[in-house]
Amino acid sequence: MTRALLTVAIALAGFVSCASAEPQDIIDNAFAQQSQGATLAQVRVALEPHAGGDDAIDFALGAVDFLLSGETLLQRVHTHGFLSTFRGVAPLAPQGRFVTWFGNDTPEPTGPADVHAAVLEWTQKLDQADRTLSAVGGDFTCKLSLPDLRFDINGDGEATSAERLGALFDLLPPRWQRDPDTGQGEMTSLVPEELTVAFDRGDAEWLRGYCHVLMAVGEWMLAHNGKDLFDHTGHVFFPDAKITFDYLPGSTWSLERISGGSMRTPAPFDFTDLFAFFANMRLPVDEPDRMHTALKHLRAAVVHGKAMWAHYDAETDNNLEWIPNPQQTAAFHEVQVDALMRDGWLLFLDEADAILAGKKVLRFWRGDGTRGIDVPKVFLDPHEFDLVYWVQGSAAAPYLREGEFTTPGTWARLRKAFDNRMLRYSFWFN
Repeated sequence: MTRALLTVAIALAGFVSCASAEPQDIIDNAFAQQSQGATLAQVRVALEPHAGGDDAIDFALGAVDFLLSGETLLQRVHTHGFLSTFRGVAPLAPQGRFVTWFGNDTPEPTGPADVHAAVLEWTQKLDQADRTLSAVGGDFTCKLSLPDLRFDINGDGEATSAERLGALFDLLPPRWQRDPDTGQGEMTSLVPEELTVAFDRGDAEWLRGYCHVLMAVGEWMLAHNGKDLFDHTGHVFFPDAKITFDYLPGSTWSLERISGGSMRTPAPFDFTDLFAFFANMRLPVDEPDRMHTALKHLRAAVVHGKAMWAHYDAETDNNLEWIPNPQQTAAFHEVQVDALMRDGWLLFLDEADAILAGKKVLRFWRGDGTRGIDVPKVFLDPHEFDLVYWVQGSAAAPYLREGEFTTPGTWARLRKAFDNRMLRYSFWFN
């Protein structure tokens, strides 16, 4: 079946579906098309005629829009071969294996405008996803099989089995699991082959919160001008970077000089290029209004984070949960969130809310401890971003003031609650 015929078939299926069909059946039929190569855009075509009639379908549409934002970025990444320069070293690091998932042997030339366009489109599509999810207002259940979701990474109009989310999961490093009965341990897949999640009202808030966190990142990037940094180090990340210093790509003189010419780096850049990238990350602010918008997104993410836990705590079932309350278990590996973790995260959200509102100052790692960082001012009165000076502390000077600090012991309490796995859980909880 040609792509055109498949698109028509999906559209007709959506329009002729019986109005009395169960929402989950409509959702299942729409996503089932992916097993035949249908793209996320075609799944959306099948769902759209039913929008506004049921919260489960509205959530599914919002989830598709969120996935489409990621697909758009993946297509840009693939087109320009982002990180393909690391293919030679990727096998040396387990976390680098995912590079092969979106790699491209024939990338297009890349300049700063291409990077800006990719981030802009990604941010706009995240905004679309958030607006779609805003239609969700009541309780619902929407079951989705995560490993079976497919992207059209190379933009050829077909979502293949190699572009399944499950194929990416397979590239993730395994985890060590101990059998409590035998005491023996074994390596198991980080994500199970079959993972169906019954998303609910709390998850709609979770996904909206994630949209705002990512939009804050996008707005921060768009606010800053990275042209000069790209001109000096773009070849580290893009195989065909359009830079002034065209003699840099492929020139790996440092390791060769140290080894007397007997060794070459497996990547087409020198380690001094990486040093230059981090040591000279100075980004002027071209669009300060975008920094204001980034702050609004971060504050909105906190609002949705609190709302999601309010919905989670009200649940009495235990049905394939994405994020469980203390009386539930997660849909994967029977992960449980205890009350200490829940309360610790809510404390973190309260602290983040106070910091982002300027009611508290962030503790500063230098000085005599009498002043902290006024975080809102960082966004409302942005200066050139200099990574090294921020790490050193001197870049914080315009934003230091006296005020109420974050609650003592907050971070220690969080580390204890999450058994020093705070970073891992933060990606899950957002």
